[in-house]
Amino acid sequence: MLSLILLTAIVAIALILFIGGWFSVDLVGLLVLSALALTGLVTGAEALAGFSSPAVVTVWAMFILSAGLTRTGVAHQLGLPLQRFAKGSETVLVIALMVAASLLSALINTITVAAILLPTAMELARRSGRHPARLLMPLSLGCLLGGPFTGISTPPNILVTDALRTAGLRPFAIFDFTPITAAIVVAGIAFTALVGLRLLPKRSAEAPADKRGSIQDSYQLETHLFTTHIRPGSLLAGRTIAESRLGSALYLTVVALQRQGTLILAPRPNEILQVQDTLVVHGPSELLTHFNGSEHLCVEAEDSIVEEVLRRLVMAEGRIGENSPLEGKTLAESGLRKTYRVHVPALPPSPQCRPGTISRCHQFAIGDTLLVQGEREALEEIARQELITDLHYLQTNQPHMHPRAQVSLLPVRVPPRSVLAGHNLIESRLGNAFGLTVVAIVREREMLIMPAPNEQVAAGDLLILQGAPDDLDILKALQQLEIREQSLSLAAELESQQIGVTEVLLSPRTTLVGRTLADLLFREHYGLNVLAIWRKGIAHRTGLQDMPLQFGDALLVYGQRQNLEAVARDPNFLVLDQAAAKAPRLDKAPVAVAIMIVVLLSAILGYVPIAIAGVTGAALMVLCGCLSMDEAYRAIEWKVVFLIASMLPLGVAVENTGAAQIGAEALLSVVGDLGPRWVVASLFLVTVISTQVIPTAALVVLMAPVAISSSETLGISPHLLMMTVAMAASASFASPLSHPAHLLVMGPGGYRFIDYVKVGVPLTAVVMAVSVWLLPILWPA
Repeated sequence: MLSLILLTAIVAIALILFIGGWFSVDLVGLLVLSALALTGLVTGAEALAGFSSPAVVTVWAMFILSAGLTRTGVAHQLGLPLQRFAKGSETVLVIALMVAASLLSALINTITVAAILLPTAMELARRSGRHPARLLMPLSLGCLLGGPFTGISTPPNILVTDALRTAGLRPFAIFDFTPITAAIVVAGIAFTALVGLRLLPKRSAEAPADKRGSIQDSYQLETHLFTTHIRPGSLLAGRTIAESRLGSALYLTVVALQRQGTLILAPRPNEILQVQDTLVVHGPSELLTHFNGSEHLCVEAEDSIVEEVLRRLVMAEGRIGENSPLEGKTLAESGLRKTYRVHVPALPPSPQCRPGTISRCHQFAIGDTLLVQGEREALEEIARQELITDLHYLQTNQPHMHPRAQVSLLPVRVPPRSVLAGHNLIESRLGNAFGLTVVAIVREREMLIMPAPNEQVAAGDLLILQGAPDDLDILKALQQLEIREQSLSLAAELESQQIGVTEVLLSPRTTLVGRTLADLLFREHYGLNVLAIWRKGIAHRTGLQDMPLQFGDALLVYGQRQNLEAVARDPNFLVLDQAAAKAPRLDKAPVAVAIMIVVLLSAILGYVPIAIAGVTGAALMVLCGCLSMDEAYRAIEWKVVFLIASMLPLGVAVENTGAAQIGAEALLSVVGDLGPRWVVASLFLVTVISTQVIPTAALVVLMAPVAISSSETLGISPHLLMMTVAMAASASFASPLSHPAHLLVMGPGGYRFIDYVKVGVPLTAVVMAVSVWLLPILWPA
């Protein structure tokens, strides 16, 4: 009697601690183990036996097998049929996931199904923009609901069949369990979809268990992602992404391309844009309005003004002489435009300078030939100042001229509400972004030729833009772009098994401080887009290419995971999320599939126990290169392992004290005269309560003799009561300790003990109601 009191007290205190959540569940488990051993309810050997239990070994082996399927891309392929439901309603997605889990559990061990579908469910959660907690418990419940479909699919079914055979009664056939299980599956999925979802934790998708939310929240990715459309007639069609100048002009990064229903992630700069393409871009959306339509720049037909500009502008060619003040200076340092109002349309190519930086990189040397443009008086002035010598004038657009001198003029009006009004020419970015030059400003009938870079633009000004025809076409095309839609779920679509986004820090020993991304040729060297630079608590999204790097900078990079791996190997950088920087080992996918099939067949056919098959499969995953040993260790949820190992002695204590048998016999003696349904309900209730803490195999061994003896005493069909025991033992929904499938999803879903109680208790009541109603019909007393 004392042992029963001690056991009851330990169980009650443990439940209070589990539900209260004041301590982690693994710590509570260790306290339970210690209390059972110290009170003598279990021996020392029994207290520690859980750490070598087949259930514990099976769980950690399944974690490794699941990680092997994930790293080789197999889990992604398995989840593809379910991804069509990712963008639908949550209810439909949960139903599809539970149906798949239930059907697979009819053929494969329940724990294995949970391990296989766990990474799939995580991917569905990410793609649908939901927290994993909304999907992972329905996954484990679907596995448990469908487990008893056949006579060999779960241990309780196998044990009750064997118990009938041992008692000299007709054993169950392999499909005798199917009708009642099918009804339970339908009722369970309906309950979960209609009621259970309301009871699940309502956590935001911004803070999932895998810490991805911290990056999205810090950088506000979702609020800086939007789409724009290439409409028919757009001058961007037929040009590459690089030629579109979306990056240089608008600071926008094309992170994805929707074409004919297919989403192309991280398209290359040489990807050619097509009509009807939808571009998913990242950046400051307000900059798009800078060049959006005629509100800011309005193209006008002013032929007479263009003719006047062409008459006053002349082109000449000269040479840097020995005494020229320009020697050793760059074009940006020369002051030609600011001081003399002289424009240099083209510079000689320099192998040391990256495209787009030659004006700041190339230093003039004696003998260099310069192409200059301006009014004749201005050109003659720089000749008198000996900045250039041997000046001779050219005919505009003559065939032998430099290609950059083959220019066109485009008059554009600055409307009253234009964002360009009040800003100078440098701030307009017409030069840096488009390669265009403002060669004249017409203001109140006065024409200013070659205005200085700091000249302010006023509303109503007519700007005469000079540039190559292609550059002018790009400006016209970007004027037509509009933000088509902004979706908060876009961020979830931008990652796949081969494409990822992660944060990269400058390492403490970096040599890159003070250098810019342009200097490093970061995009060309690593094949990655830098979406933002985090500095002193602020995410910068503009001018990234020319921003000198500093200690403490974090770069948000996006692209191929294999390219992220290259960055991770560079000693100048530290990749914070190592998992994001790992490309899937697709070449090992057939090996991973073969290993998993061998594990399943070995367990299903009974060649070896599931624990041994799992350990062997885990070892083969590492041996064959599907996983590294470090990845295998990281894949194991050690909190779950310690929780199971610590709580298994509780079942031994219940068995040693005879608590379950005493309770069942007492209850049956009370309801025995009330009819078969009351007996079924009582036996189901005792069994289902016990299964929350006692391993199902041990529980069925305990309850089978009670069911058979009660059937003889009460004159009730033994098959009815044994089927009741089997269904109740499989209804382990209300506690994370009741089945390893629950424990597999506990960590990734971020569940607490109370979450299982809130969903599992009413689901158990539904399953019990269906069983009490149908079992006496299917197996008449």
